[in-house]
Amino acid sequence: MAKKSSFQKELERLASKQIITVIGIGCLFFCVAIFGNTLIEQRMKQEKHLDDVTGTFRQVCDSVASFLQDEENAATFLNCILGLENGNGLQYRITKYNVDALVGINLILADPEGQILFSSFSEDVLNLHRKEFNQIADTNAKAQDGKLYRTVYFFSGETSEYVLIQPLYQNGVYVGSVAAYLKERDWNRLFQKYQYDIILTTAGGDVIYCSNSSFTSGSTVNKYRPRKMERYCQVNDSRYLTGRRYLPEQNVYLYSFIYQPENVSYILIGILIILSLGLVWMILFFHLLQKMAEKTSQSVRTLVEEIRLIRKEDTEHVIEIETGDEIEEIARQINKMVVSVNELNQKNMDLLEINNRMEIQNLQAQINPHFIYNTLDNIRFLIAQDGKKADELIGRFTRILRYSINNTKQSTSLQEDMEYIEDYLVIQKTRFGERFLYEVDIRPECSRVLVPKLLLQPLIENSLKYGFRKKPAIHVLIRGWIEEEYLVLKVEDDGPGQPKSTLETLRGILHSGEINTVHNGLQNINRRVILEYGNDSGLSLESQEGMGFAVTIRLWIGGGKNVPCFAG
Repeated sequence: MAKKSSFQKELERLASKQIITVIGIGCLFFCVAIFGNTLIEQRMKQEKHLDDVTGTFRQVCDSVASFLQDEENAATFLNCILGLENGNGLQYRITKYNVDALVGINLILADPEGQILFSSFSEDVLNLHRKEFNQIADTNAKAQDGKLYRTVYFFSGETSEYVLIQPLYQNGVYVGSVAAYLKERDWNRLFQKYQYDIILTTAGGDVIYCSNSSFTSGSTVNKYRPRKMERYCQVNDSRYLTGRRYLPEQNVYLYSFIYQPENVSYILIGILIILSLGLVWMILFFHLLQKMAEKTSQSVRTLVEEIRLIRKEDTEHVIEIETGDEIEEIARQINKMVVSVNELNQKNMDLLEINNRMEIQNLQAQINPHFIYNTLDNIRFLIAQDGKKADELIGRFTRILRYSINNTKQSTSLQEDMEYIEDYLVIQKTRFGERFLYEVDIRPECSRVLVPKLLLQPLIENSLKYGFRKKPAIHVLIRGWIEEEYLVLKVEDDGPGQPKSTLETLRGILHSGEINTVHNGLQNINRRVILEYGNDSGLSLESQEGMGFAVTIRLWIGGGKNVPCFAG
């Protein structure tokens, strides 16, 4: 066996130390994670249980409250109290409600003295105790100033009824009350779908519902109000995870109980398994460590020999190491240093390209504000006339604005660009109505050619700006076709045109190196086209006074690494 290098020995020592530390921490982490995950999972189950019960309870209470406070139902209650209706109509409304209700109800209608005028209870259920309870509850409800009053009715056995009482007024005068008693058997049916136990109580501890009477067996009759909430409770030799939630709207407490069997033995077995696996992994890691250290040290030796060769013999030598790790990356970086002279020669070209891009961005920034002003002006006039149309135009304007200020790409396909030009044309069409007509005739083979964003927008804007000065209506024709190695785009209108002297002035401005503050729109476009597509590309102008104005753009699409041609 070859003698280990000092690098290999040091690498094995450091890695062994790290492996032992990591595996030790990992075993400890997994042991803690077993307990932590169990606790978190239990709490998540309990929170979900409380969320589900809370949602169901609120839904039931809101449904009953809506029934009691419904205008038509309230009118029926008043008519029955005043003797204008018998109880048949009210009984029908109760029956209709109970058909779809999660928890059914029975109603008691009482006069101002608490005497019962109507009840949906059977005679045996409407006993003296319930009558006296209802009369006392009516007195308490009257003191609520018209607000819904909530209480619990309990007589005997293990069942109780949640009661919602609505005071009734006519012209500000108290005329009686209507009390809804929620059926206890429906609570059982409703909460049976949850696998965990639940207790619902009022803030005073009166039990509204209890899924398991064992939880309240040691308490005062129909009372549950623990002095201190513990994480766990013991009931009949069974261990439960407990949780509580307060509902301020209903002034109700929810108690959740999740059965937790003793599982210490299972946890100990899990810990032993993790420790055993940690020992096995440690043995495997030590074996792999030796192999990796040997391979890495060999790569380092090769790299040192290659560096010595470059330093002493061949300064243009290229290091070839394929290890797929950081050693290979170091070799690549050294190779880059060897060819750094060629990179310096490319520096001037890179700087020139950067300057061109900066100039394009500056030119584009001059175009956008002019377009934004005109678009906002269109929308401002339309808002007062047609809000729906204004909303549509705002959407189109937002798309154009987002598209124009997106600096992630400077060029796009002509097809995509024309979609946003169409948005612009629709905005202008809305503004000028029948005074503005336009046609678009772009050949299909032009759709994938890359063009500067919103290239044609300033040209269309110029046609409208100068055309409407002397003519009441303008027609704009937009055409595009491929001519040899050029994409040709033409925007022409039937406006007043320009005199020959003005036309020659404009042509001179296009090719001037000085920035013109009056006609900088055409100059900007021409400058952008030349910078991106070469000197053979650019704008040409045609016009006769009284015969319209036409701008033709020629973009060279012949190819080349610096010229954008076609979208992928």
